[in-house]
Amino acid sequence: MSSRPIDTAPASWSQYEAILDRIGETARLNAAIELSDAVRTIRLDGIRSRHPELSLREAVALLVAEDYGVELPDIE
Repeated sequence: MSSRPIDTAPASWSQYEAILDRIGETARLNAAIELSDAVRTIRLDGIRSRHPELSLREAVALLVAEDYGVELPDIE
């Protein structure tokens, strides 16, 4: 596993690693995907609340530009 963060007690880190081992790789991957989707949704909601004039597509385009540095082409 990865090295223990300096702000985490050794006993806590051991418990954390045991839990990760117990749930398995597939569950860990699914949890990571769900967390990533949740963060993206929160970010998109934030963009839409700061820019209510944008359509959903425009808000997604802004999110993509922020994440990947690319602009989506205009589609009409």
